[in-house]
Amino acid sequence: MVEKRNVRAQESQKNSRELDARDDSSWKPPSLLDAPPARPGMVQRWIATSILGKETPDNVYKRKRAGWEPRPADTIGDFAVPTLNHGQWDGCIGVEGMILCEMPENRFKKMKAYYNDKEKEQNMSLGSDLRMAEKAGGIPIQETRKSSVSHGRDLSVMDD
Repeated sequence: MVEKRNVRAQESQKNSRELDARDDSSWKPPSLLDAPPARPGMVQRWIATSILGKETPDNVYKRKRAGWEPRPADTIGDFAVPTLNHGQWDGCIGVEGMILCEMPENRFKKMKAYYNDKEKEQNMSLGSDLRMAEKAGGIPIQETRKSSVSHGRDLSVMDD
């Protein structure tokens, strides 16, 4: 009797990719600064408490004076976040020298409007300064200005 040697070659095999169900989303590495969804009526952002291992209290207090307050860890539900368990930021959401802070949405909009107005003033001032330099006997100055707008969400976690 002749022994059959390559039995596996006779078995029918399906493509392993066909057997494995694929989901529609692609994989991406997890972010170190994943944040829980913002509470209703609030905007949030990460603020540095230390840079390269050196504490930066002036940065945090400047942001606090602007209206950002550390978000307590007990304000989130089932979202897994790292919580600081020591020091002055005890009980707040934080990771790698950063704490998650929040501000009321209406105050954030007022702050953004203030900085947008400052930007417009500076741009207008630049144009008038160039015209004054041109009138003072300098060479003719030709201005070309361009701007672009990208349409996205009005408010995001780190909208600056």
